Amino acid sequence: MLNFQKVANLNRKKNFWISFTLAILALAAGSWGVIQVIIYGNHGSLTSYVPWGLWVGVYVYLVWLEVGMILSFFICRRFLKVEGIKHLGPVVMLAAISALLGALFAIGMDLGHPFRFWKAYFQPQLGSLMTWMIWLHTLYLFILVGELWAYKRGREFVDKYEIYLNFLTYISIPFGVLLIAVIGGLFGVVAARPFWNASVLPLMFFIASLIAGLGLLTVLHLLFSPRRGTEQYVETAQTLGRLFLGAMLIGAIASLANGLVIAYPNVPAYAEGLRMVLFGPFWWTIWIIHLGFGLLIPVVLLAFFRKNLTAIAIATGFYVLAFTMVPVNIIIPGLAYPMPAMEGLREAFHHTKLSFGYTPSIVEWLVVLFAVGFSLFIFSIGYRYIIEPYFIEHQHEFLPKVKQ
Repeated sequence: MLNFQKVANLNRKKNFWISFTLAILALAAGSWGVIQVIIYGNHGSLTSYVPWGLWVGVYVYLVWLEVGMILSFFICRRFLKVEGIKHLGPVVMLAAISALLGALFAIGMDLGHPFRFWKAYFQPQLGSLMTWMIWLHTLYLFILVGELWAYKRGREFVDKYEIYLNFLTYISIPFGVLLIAVIGGLFGVVAARPFWNASVLPLMFFIASLIAGLGLLTVLHLLFSPRRGTEQYVETAQTLGRLFLGAMLIGAIASLANGLVIAYPNVPAYAEGLRMVLFGPFWWTIWIIHLGFGLLIPVVLLAFFRKNLTAIAIATGFYVLAFTMVPVNIIIPGLAYPMPAMEGLREAFHHTKLSFGYTPSIVEWLVVLFAVGFSLFIFSIGYRYIIEPYFIEHQHEFLPKVKQ
């Protein structure tokens, strides 16, 4: 069993080399997929009918994590007054930056011409939600880097420029909410895809982001809190566990309600996507991975072992990992069937790129592996050379209350 109550180890040289090595291995293995995309134009199993697949799903997942984590951290600290997470700020910023960069890489590989990204800045189409998404991503990244830079300068800088930091913190919240709304709107406004075309989709994206972000925030607290070993550390973990349990149940009820609204009238154009999610070829991703490992097990652990830190870690870790299936099961089923008026397309033309069937290829998985390795690389380097020195320099703020 993992011991989450031992005194915090602020010098994590061994952990750094383990995570750094894993990141390099992931980058090395995934580089073949990146080469296939950039040099040979191999976009895997994507077709003319299913142009968005695994990469878009991973992109949405990582954006949900990073924005939801920032929002959850802000809400827990400023409004719910959860004690013990104040000092986790630099870790949260670094994790958000790492996830955001991985997300941008994944979506960049999905573009047919990734090196034309500059056109979104210098030749923008302001009526396009995708243009606003790119601009918001860029501004959000600058805000997060600014906050992390303040921690790099040390406590003296943080105190001296507290107004500056508070300003960045407060403007990052509406930017994050707007970013999630724009991404949800990007799908919701596609009238040709009824499974997506709903005004509630941006709200569902926001709820999903908050829940996943709160789960990741709990994991980060358990693994990286400089107050590990104190009573406050344990109380904070238990409080986050209770909040996460409530958030999961609210999210499950909201998802059930949304599904019933689609299923009850049984309009084929809308219901077919839901049917593919629940009973299609990849039914196991929703029933076994997400609902089983990502919902049922965490609910049981948090309901019956709510004071056990290992149970909280397993529950939140399972949820965060299994949650990858949610955006994938929103995006792919929305594309993987012809509209009733276009049913003849399935038989009219026959070609590997004119198919509604989609299964991610090895190239797509390798690119995802590279994106994850890239995020882990950024986090490992950042923690070693920014967070760790900051924690060690100010350890007097954490260690006096540690049980020896």
